[in-house]
Amino acid sequence: MLPPNFTFTQSSLQAYRDCARRFWLAYIQQLPWPAVEAAPVDEHERLMRRGQRFHRLVERTEIGLDPDQVAAQIDPVDDPDLAAQFDAWLEHRPRDLPQPVREVEVLLSTALPMHMGKTDIGEAEFVRLAAQYDLIAAEPGGRAVIMDWKTGRRPASRPVLQEQMQSLVYPFVLVEASAGLPWGPVRPEQVEMRYWFTAAPARPVTLRYDGAQHDRVRTRLEGQIAEILSGKGEADFPKVEDTEANRKRFCSFCVYRSRCNRGAAAGDVDELVDPTDYFSGDVAGSLEFSMDEVEEIAF
Repeated sequence: MLPPNFTFTQSSLQAYRDCARRFWLAYIQQLPWPAVEAAPVDEHERLMRRGQRFHRLVERTEIGLDPDQVAAQIDPVDDPDLAAQFDAWLEHRPRDLPQPVREVEVLLSTALPMHMGKTDIGEAEFVRLAAQYDLIAAEPGGRAVIMDWKTGRRPASRPVLQEQMQSLVYPFVLVEASAGLPWGPVRPEQVEMRYWFTAAPARPVTLRYDGAQHDRVRTRLEGQIAEILSGKGEADFPKVEDTEANRKRFCSFCVYRSRCNRGAAAGDVDELVDPTDYFSGDVAGSLEFSMDEVEEIAF
């Protein structure tokens, strides 16, 4: 049912975990839906644009451009908040990041064997899992720090981040793909995931990784993907339970909420941890990465 050579990502896996019907509509049916993701609409779009601009500015400094020259690209009158966010990064950028290797906006992928015979996405008994990183800072034979910048109006808590698919997929893919990297391989114990928030620049959240976690993540990912691949129709992808909490947490930010009769009003944009990477951003291009793109950088 999935498109040929479909590549799983943290976004698609998070969509399935939050609501299997969301996965069905976005990734199997590839159904566009003209709904608002968050409200007010203008504010949501403005925050998305600012978040994207912030990412580009920080990436330029991380590849070695002069921070003063990068800052000169910001109009402090037009967008004072962006200028303040960039200044906060320069002031609170972690001082312990490994220096020799800087991988910015890098896409890595790995193959997961499914041990289930012929699948719905081809003859091969494996699937692709990919991750696109804001920044990987590493040293050959040593530490590898995954940095991810969040530009929402409030930071996420450690318990919430620990349960996010991003926190599982990103370290896992890095370890699995690292054997083919010029500065690899990387052991799980050498990896950490670090979230940095424009809303709390002095309080990043660091999640450690190790071999036991890596094994647990592999089991969890293979189990979830096998469950997705075993689905035969819409009935196998049920809606999340209709509770007030679920409507607020999941449905209100889902573009399909009106189609599922889960309300018409969009959620409050202030509740988004990062407007630039929420589910709605990948609906229009629900495949996220073509296999050609993945193969070009699959090590």
